[in-house]
Amino acid sequence: MTKKVFENDPYIKEYTAEVISTKIINGSTWVKLDQTIFYPEGGGQPSDLGFIDGKPVLDVQIIDSEIVHKIDGSIDKNRVKLAIDFERRFDHMQQHTGQHLLSAVWQQLYGIETLSFHLGKDVCTIDLATSELDTEKIRSVELKLAQYIFENRRIESYLLPYEEVDQEYLSKLKETPQVVRIVEIEGVNTSACCGTHVTMLGELGLLKIIGWEKYKQNVRLSFISGGRAFAYFQEIFIAINEVSKKLNIAPSLVTERFPMFYERHQDLKKNYQNLYEKEIHYEAADLINQKKNNLIEHSWEDRPLQEMKDLAKIIIEAGDKVVIFQNKSQKTWIFAASSSQLFNVSKCIQTLKEHFGGKGGGNSVFGQWIGTIDESHWLEYKNNLLNT
Repeated sequence: MTKKVFENDPYIKEYTAEVISTKIINGSTWVKLDQTIFYPEGGGQPSDLGFIDGKPVLDVQIIDSEIVHKIDGSIDKNRVKLAIDFERRFDHMQQHTGQHLLSAVWQQLYGIETLSFHLGKDVCTIDLATSELDTEKIRSVELKLAQYIFENRRIESYLLPYEEVDQEYLSKLKETPQVVRIVEIEGVNTSACCGTHVTMLGELGLLKIIGWEKYKQNVRLSFISGGRAFAYFQEIFIAINEVSKKLNIAPSLVTERFPMFYERHQDLKKNYQNLYEKEIHYEAADLINQKKNNLIEHSWEDRPLQEMKDLAKIIIEAGDKVVIFQNKSQKTWIFAASSSQLFNVSKCIQTLKEHFGGKGGGNSVFGQWIGTIDESHWLEYKNNLLNT
């Protein structure tokens, strides 16, 4: 049985161990050691990463009740040096401790039980046994979390024989081990857990709930702790300051004043859309009037593609029209037709791709092609395309 050094001291960054065995499983090398500082995936927490004698540790799992380390390379000696990615480890310690505290406070204030925990790369989640939450409950929970963190409550972990552990702490265990690891947050919570944790709540710095949503019959709540929370607030701080500068108001007034600015923006957007629709219809009518036959062909050096599409749609809705538009700088063509009998757009684009490459697609009356075609060849092929 591999000794779990991380259980007694999760802050150890380097250690030495002896190789017990090496196995090749599905083409990958897995190493078993007599002792390890690498935490294996479990309890909602990902495994540690790092190095064994300079070889990258890609994964750590429990297979057949034994801890094994997946490495990139091979180990050819008995005594090896272990080094974990401690930045990753400490982040996991902060997130997992944060989960214990967060779950304890929900239980303490509202009697809401935590059903599951997931420690994600960017965000952590817990599933709460409730059908709904509200901002007032979130605020109360966050205030209590801050209180405990500021009080810097101590966190202890220890092992107890299975038969000496209170039954309430054993309900979530999937197995019946000889010993059970207990994690206790001073005056707040006691639970059975195999994960890694900080030793003082002050090491969390901050725990922030960043969202929640209904999930099945329960609520999935997202949160971040420690360094993740600090980075999150740095991003929010920068964003709020940028908005305040643009609006020429103090950062503290953004929440109060933004709805008014947003409402004005929506009005301007609506007015712009009305003007745009009038302009695009006038332009469509002008293009139609300039042509004596049913082909309307035009090119621009660089015009927004959406405007070209809108213009083409208005023209073909007038009936009995074929549209060929080109954006020269983007090498993009818009083809449209009032009917596929008049001009089959999808066949046209397929012909262009076969002769000149590029990419594109569409249906029988509207499509887009991106590619290059020589002007001298375009005149030659245009009649063929129109007859396709």
